[in-house]
Amino acid sequence: MPEFSLFFLGSQLLAAIAFGSGIFAFWQQQRSAMLKFWFISAVLNASHFALLGQNEAALFVGLTAIRFLVAALQPRQHWMLFFMLAASVILLSTYSSPLNILPYAAAMLGTYASFQSRLGRVRLCMALGASIWIIHNILVGSPVAVLMELAFLASNLVGFLRARRLAAANQPG
Repeated sequence: MPEFSLFFLGSQLLAAIAFGSGIFAFWQQQRSAMLKFWFISAVLNASHFALLGQNEAALFVGLTAIRFLVAALQPRQHWMLFFMLAASVILLSTYSSPLNILPYAAAMLGTYASFQSRLGRVRLCMALGASIWIIHNILVGSPVAVLMELAFLASNLVGFLRARRLAAANQPG
């Protein structure tokens, strides 16, 4: 089996495991738990991009992993600004094609989302970021990552609807 095929298969396996962790994250009802499972998913996803030779995407997702962990433990606004600046530095120092704009835009949306206290706002921004990642993953040819982001969108919607249903059931009236 050619070396490229082994790297490709390995990358898709990592993306599949990241997929499972990410789906589990969307089912969490607490912001901190959601972000910790997204941390695991992002570490695996960054490794997936590295195996595909998508180093810029790997850097953005690696930064995302660190951001998820920091946001789960210390959700302070100065960290949000730090991670936005770090993403901008990555873009400026690694820019090689317009394709690099997609992970940057997704990273900026995700950074904003990670430091929001309202779960609905977190979910909305993550849905927009997932949509951008879908486009990116189609362009770089990672079918498992495309499926993962599509499932993240669907799971995010289900989690959002479930939270709304629970909130409505708890309302007097």
